[in-house]
Amino acid sequence: CFDEFNRIELEVLSVVAMQVESICSAKRMALKTFMFPGEIAPIKLVPAVGYFITMNPGYAGRQELPENLKVLFRSVAMMVPNRETIMKVKLASVGYSMMDILGKKFCILYALCEQQLSKQRHYDFGLRNILSVLRTSGTVKRSEPPDADEEMLFMRTVRDMNLSKLVADDVPLFLALLKDIFPKVTDPPKKVYKNIEDGSRALIKKGNLIDWDTWMLKVIQLYETSLVRHGFMLVGPTLCGKTEIAEILTTCMTNDGQPHHRAIMNPKAITDSQMYGVKDPISEEWTPGVFASIWQKWNNRNIKKTTWIICDGPVDAIWIENLNTVLDDNKILTLANNDRIPMTDNCKIVFEVQDLRNASPATVSRAGIIYVSASDLGWEPITQSWLLRRPELNPNRQAEADILRPLFDKWLKQAPPNAGAAVDFFDWNMRNIRKVMECNDSITICMVLNVLAASLKSAVEENTILGEDAYRRLLCYSCMWGFGGLLEPEERLKLWNKFVEILELNKHKDAIPPCKDEDTVFEFVPDWNDKGRPWIRWAPEEWKPPKRLQFASLLIPTSDSCRAEHLIDIISQHSITRTPPSFKSTMLVGAPGTAKTSTALLYTSKFSQDVMLYKRLNLSSATTPHGLQKSIEAEVEKKQGKTFCPPGGKLMTVFIDDASMPIVNKWGDQVTNELTRQLMEMSGFYFLDKDKRGDFKTIEGLMYVGAMGHPGGGKNDIPNRLKSKFLCFNMVLPATASVDMIFGSIMKVKFTPKAGAKPPIIELTKKLCPATVDVWDKIKRTLLPTPMRFHYIFNMRDLSRVFQGMMDCPVDIVKDQAILVGLWKHECVRVFADKLAREVDKVHVDKVLAEFMPQHFGEELAEANKETPWFCDFQREIEYDEETGEPIGAPKIYEPAYSWDFVKEKAYFYRDRYNEQYPSKAMNLVLFDEAMMHMMKINRTIQ
Repeated sequence: CFDEFNRIELEVLSVVAMQVESICSAKRMALKTFMFPGEIAPIKLVPAVGYFITMNPGYAGRQELPENLKVLFRSVAMMVPNRETIMKVKLASVGYSMMDILGKKFCILYALCEQQLSKQRHYDFGLRNILSVLRTSGTVKRSEPPDADEEMLFMRTVRDMNLSKLVADDVPLFLALLKDIFPKVTDPPKKVYKNIEDGSRALIKKGNLIDWDTWMLKVIQLYETSLVRHGFMLVGPTLCGKTEIAEILTTCMTNDGQPHHRAIMNPKAITDSQMYGVKDPISEEWTPGVFASIWQKWNNRNIKKTTWIICDGPVDAIWIENLNTVLDDNKILTLANNDRIPMTDNCKIVFEVQDLRNASPATVSRAGIIYVSASDLGWEPITQSWLLRRPELNPNRQAEADILRPLFDKWLKQAPPNAGAAVDFFDWNMRNIRKVMECNDSITICMVLNVLAASLKSAVEENTILGEDAYRRLLCYSCMWGFGGLLEPEERLKLWNKFVEILELNKHKDAIPPCKDEDTVFEFVPDWNDKGRPWIRWAPEEWKPPKRLQFASLLIPTSDSCRAEHLIDIISQHSITRTPPSFKSTMLVGAPGTAKTSTALLYTSKFSQDVMLYKRLNLSSATTPHGLQKSIEAEVEKKQGKTFCPPGGKLMTVFIDDASMPIVNKWGDQVTNELTRQLMEMSGFYFLDKDKRGDFKTIEGLMYVGAMGHPGGGKNDIPNRLKSKFLCFNMVLPATASVDMIFGSIMKVKFTPKAGAKPPIIELTKKLCPATVDVWDKIKRTLLPTPMRFHYIFNMRDLSRVFQGMMDCPVDIVKDQAILVGLWKHECVRVFADKLAREVDKVHVDKVLAEFMPQHFGEELAEANKETPWFCDFQREIEYDEETGEPIGAPKIYEPAYSWDFVKEKAYFYRDRYNEQYPSKAMNLVLFDEAMMHMMKINRTIQ
């Protein structure tokens, strides 16, 4: 019997068809021996052998059988059985005397559930579910006194076994259906598991967690599921407490005298062959997989503890279907080398996933499902738990927690003023504010708490308690970076105005910084050097120019880069914690040209190499998990055993640039970032060396800074479960003041009296920055991208290219103001107009320049440069070595064209010289005017 036959790949199926056909024809001819495909000698025919195939027709991960195979089998369609009969028979067999009534009620209940509950991928009201409910109800019946009410027992079992998988919104409807079908039974109390409940509560108290009813119920539901199923899934969004549920339950059972152990791996951080093992097609050598090694190690009856093998990663229809025989009643892992490893009773297989959008019905029906809705935990317990843990740092933190607790309630929990239907600040945010990247309430509150804890670190180290007003300012700062970090400036203003209303309502005006006009709290920070934590405005330090000016590598601090650096810095010094999750890591999100990479490089350039090392990883759509793992492994050395660390036991900051670039596969999973998540969360990954497969490689001392573009518009997002490991904030386009500062500083360093610039020219350079910004801003607003002209994007990089071109021109060439304005106009036309696709758009750029030049430089200079002058760097004569007479090339000096004819003559001269040197590749080009212009544009870009 071939079970799950159509999961074999198409190429293999056609080979099977040949093999089956050879046997069938041998039977027809009643042969004793026959030639089997692939065998050298004839083999013996056993006429009594028949073949049976079972298969599910077409859904993801399944094949359509080829015609030549279908012909050899007689197909039988399996009908949906009459469930009511099965239910009645099974109920009678497990000892119920009211089987007729209960069977009918059960059948109707499940029919109603299928029709009326929401359509979730993880819902299953099929036969497997029915049988597990009936089996459990038999166990319950036998454990209760004989005179207990059967209807009550059965209803309680059905309720308790289905509630665990329902999403929060479906629970009331399901309970209403139960009430209608079992009207006699008033709500029976849940079965009590005293040891587990008391043990879990003790652990929650010990770990300073919160005994939150809806979440606590999930711990019990997981326990109940683990009693009746050997495979189960914890499903739910990130930060809803899935890992903690499994940890509390396994620890509780260990304390209760049933030792439990968890072995965790991420199946999506490795390929299928690395997971299950692969056979070399030539040498037939077998390399075991990571999962197969773990499976073999823990499925051993001699081990005196129960192991939960936890697959913590997204589900797709391929790797999980390979576990179908493990999850059903066979309980056997079948590998490609024909190994069949049975599952022992002291082993359970657990999946921890965000959703089951790719799981097939076959998988869902085999596993018990515990669905943890976002609302089962929410943001409040995370905050309360954080406040409970403050006194662990040092005793007088209790006073701090007492000051902060009412502020969280007043600012975040109460409905904001004039908020319409919003019930709290989170709800108002969801309705009114558009973030650049999706993230749920729990991620937001974790970012708030991490910024707050990191800002309070100095006070904890000095063991001081700040004033109440200082705490209000710090919490206001943290809330705004948590809620508003991922917003663009307009949305930040909207958010801040609403938050000011909340502060004024609660009479906390001392938490509002001294804002002018369009200022928001984001321009300020509580001064960390002052005990009173007064607001100070962000101001970058003075930039000292390097000896050699290399335009591409200049990093000039601005107020934007300062505040980003400050956040990266305080988070990197904050300790690693599990609740709320903090991994010393920051993610800079931003549009192109918002200086994400520059800010990260500015931060890492200040490292002292004795303490902190630095590694830059540029991800792309071709980066595989294996490639990323190799890059990290190359940077670390062995510390002891299976623990590795950066060289010399130092710390290392890994800068992951373009973190969202890796390809998203057809299942919607970004496998490279699954490895990143495993590396951050578990501090390591599994060895992929042949002899160590299944061993975990621990890597210590790494911190992460990431940078990524805004998701959407063809750009990927990163997985939600990875987002919660970072403090994410948006890098906004620099304000005009910052742009003036960046390019103003560069111009100031270039045109100095020392370099030979005259005072009128130095005076004029101060006007170049505002003029460029005005031109850039107007072009950016008027020439918008369309599907035909999608490259009409003007960002900070275009601005810097204008100034880069001006930096190439030596100071002594700029003899008067007219030449400087001409140079500026030429660079603007090159940068803004050359990439445009239509003549009308190019004319538009000329009009914009004609509009702003008189405003900034005066009529006279604008008139002098009405026609845009050309600049090029190939006009000088070739120079020769004085001693040898060898030509050493012409000096490349970027200067105005002497005349059009002269430039053309030079171009022809170089053409003829090339033709003499390479006669076989001679170019007989005629440089008419347009061709000449194009050549000069290309020459400028290349230089």
